[in-house]
Amino acid sequence: MRQGGIDPALRGPRVDGRGRGAGGVLCDAVPGRVACLAAALFLVACRTEHGSLTVAVALLPSELPVYRALVADFERESGVRVVLVPQQYADIRRAVAAESAGGRGTLDLVELDVYALAPTAPYVCPIDATELQPELAALFHDAVGAGTIDGLRFLPHRLGWQALVYDHAALGEPPADWAALLAIARAHPGKVAFKGALYEGLTCEVLPFVWAAGGSGDVLDDAGALAAFRFFAALAPYLHPESATFKEPTVAEAMARGEILLHLNWPFVMSLYESQGLSPEPIRSAPLPRGPRGRATVLGGGYLGIPCNAPHRDAALGLVRYVLSHDVQAELAKRLGWFSPRRDVAVGDGEPLAGFAAMRAEVRPRPARPDYPALSRRWQEAFRAVVFEHRDPDAVLHAAAREAAASP
Repeated sequence: MRQGGIDPALRGPRVDGRGRGAGGVLCDAVPGRVACLAAALFLVACRTEHGSLTVAVALLPSELPVYRALVADFERESGVRVVLVPQQYADIRRAVAAESAGGRGTLDLVELDVYALAPTAPYVCPIDATELQPELAALFHDAVGAGTIDGLRFLPHRLGWQALVYDHAALGEPPADWAALLAIARAHPGKVAFKGALYEGLTCEVLPFVWAAGGSGDVLDDAGALAAFRFFAALAPYLHPESATFKEPTVAEAMARGEILLHLNWPFVMSLYESQGLSPEPIRSAPLPRGPRGRATVLGGGYLGIPCNAPHRDAALGLVRYVLSHDVQAELAKRLGWFSPRRDVAVGDGEPLAGFAAMRAEVRPRPARPDYPALSRRWQEAFRAVVFEHRDPDAVLHAAAREAAASP
């Protein structure tokens, strides 16, 4: 067993349910975190001169110096000072809602998790697409579509998706398909893990398998969903016993300690493993195992929006154009390993991110529907019923579908 796991000093803050965390003014309780962010924004407003931009963005501590250096070029070119407020996505979302309710704003530009765009859309004003050219034309169409909610309100800042993370020294080759994954689980009982806590991250585990079996992701008991959950039932006896509580950071730590050999995760874990000398050996990334109908993975990432109460909208729009420009996106990809929303910026092809790069063409957005949170919760509950309660997958999914149909 590897000793020590991920060094807390290098781990950075905890990652939220959609696979991203950030440093900044953090408190333990949710209301306390909101109060901390409000206090931070008040201090920023008091300290900064008129005309400066206040930007809340989900940056890890290791990312902040690089991002600040790039924004400094914008400051020199525009003459506008930019104040970066690093925070977790959930706290940024709550701050935007609070400022909207208060009728006046401090935040000029915010970054939000793709999962949070729909509920935050009422507080973020649409953008005229002509104001964003030529950058808008260079972005992936599907990524732009995810930010278009009653108009273009959010622009993709950086994208993310999951891939397989595995111990190359122990396994040799990663599993190419579901049969190979099941064979590894049987040969190494307790060494394969899922992020099975009841949260959005579990939906991001489930949907790739449903899609890879030909399922829609919208229908709880179509043929693809049934095939995926029968596969989950077959895997269940061999999973790590703490899969029911794992989230992104805890499953990553378990792998660093040598407790597991294989799991799904987001690109941030590879930089953490590199910092510990665990990647590219023994820990590598690989494409997700192929299902009966191919491969798929869930779109994640951060999106930029300008709150309706932003005090400096035009300058904020200028910063959006700047950070989405080819040169800045290329630098972010090179120096931070970010996956750019631009078609003309390649995914880094180094060994640690090779598996993620191989999945780029297989990325899909989550179902775009107003009741998605309820649908997501049903996927999570169904997985836990099948995998941890060992209930019949067909019965569980048919019951979930009936409940969904009966809901208003």
